[in-house]
Amino acid sequence: MAFNPWRRLASALLWAIGGALAAGTAGAQTVTINPNTSYQTIRGFGGMNGAGWIADLTSSQIDTAFGTAAGQVGLSIMRMRIDPDSSTWATQLPTAAAAKAKGVTLFATPWTPPASMKSNGSRVGGSLLAASYGDYATFLLNFASYMSSGNAALYAVSVQNEPDWLPNYDSCSWTSDQFRAFLTAQGSRFGNLKVIVTESLNASKTLGDPILNDASAAAQMDIMGGHFYGVSPSDYPLARSKGKELWMTEHYTDNTDANDWTAALPVGLELHNTMVSNYSAYVWWYIRRSYGLLTEDGLISKRGHVMSQFARFVRPGMVRIAATEKPYSDTYVTAYKDSAGKLVVVVINNGTSQRRVDLTLAAGSATSFTKTRTSATVSSGYAGSYAVSGGVATAYVDPGSINTFVSQ
Repeated sequence: MAFNPWRRLASALLWAIGGALAAGTAGAQTVTINPNTSYQTIRGFGGMNGAGWIADLTSSQIDTAFGTAAGQVGLSIMRMRIDPDSSTWATQLPTAAAAKAKGVTLFATPWTPPASMKSNGSRVGGSLLAASYGDYATFLLNFASYMSSGNAALYAVSVQNEPDWLPNYDSCSWTSDQFRAFLTAQGSRFGNLKVIVTESLNASKTLGDPILNDASAAAQMDIMGGHFYGVSPSDYPLARSKGKELWMTEHYTDNTDANDWTAALPVGLELHNTMVSNYSAYVWWYIRRSYGLLTEDGLISKRGHVMSQFARFVRPGMVRIAATEKPYSDTYVTAYKDSAGKLVVVVINNGTSQRRVDLTLAAGSATSFTKTRTSATVSSGYAGSYAVSGGVATAYVDPGSINTFVSQ
């Protein structure tokens, strides 16, 4: 037979395709989902609205950020700032009321008490005077009342933003002992309004432990808040043992272009690690910013689409349940259920190869899953339906992608 280079090329291509298909299926791993083992209740995923520091969100941007339809982020929490000057509080109200009307959970954080209540008489640095504890509690409660009167009732109020870091703008230092004294003396005044401490720069347990170990102070706080600057998510068993929810109340991973996929997918990994660390809430820094969930033109960024893979589908009140966390060394899984039995499974493939996962669950849990995918080339796109047969749904996840499977 005469030499035919095209025959050799065709043979090589068929061999390569066959090898790739074999590689994609030979390493299939089981993801066992067990709704009978449950962890934290999810309060939601959110962002900071910076009205007063940056331009407020527009009505269209509010819809994009807090809506749950395709092409929206699905945020269910909004953080806002308590300005020490009460004459500016109206700035916070329009977006807060609009978000509240959509069912969004609102909470507020002060960067500083009014200067008159502080040791240095300044909005920058210093600490709260012990003699001003009562006035400061009144100040926080007045902000909550103002918001409530404008149809923007708060779910929670924080005592202080980043008490363990003093920048050259609005700030205030707090020690563990000061938190303990303030909570013991004033905490009962907050009634049904949840109280957040410590909102430490790096989720410091050193700052939080003495508060939790003081029975009188711990009884007057509800949420242990923390930020992830310079640290990775980690569980806080002491806080949970005292009945306190864990909330990540502020972080942004970097200030590079929010549409740079190499920096966007790591946001998904941080969300995953936050959830497996038993946090009930995750709140990004500015909702709209060049590095935010929306870019300055109001469009959803790649980071926003990554957030939406959790936020749109893992809704407030759902509970994280047991699931095989790492079926592959580069693939990460969390699972959730609601009170009606609906299941949501989020799978991140941080590798360079397609991965097959066999979602395995109890008989009758679901008949199929629909998949939504975000990757470098696709943003929150429908990516197929996977039937459940014999308690297993065989699914494929592309390299460098985050995928959400919702039971039907």
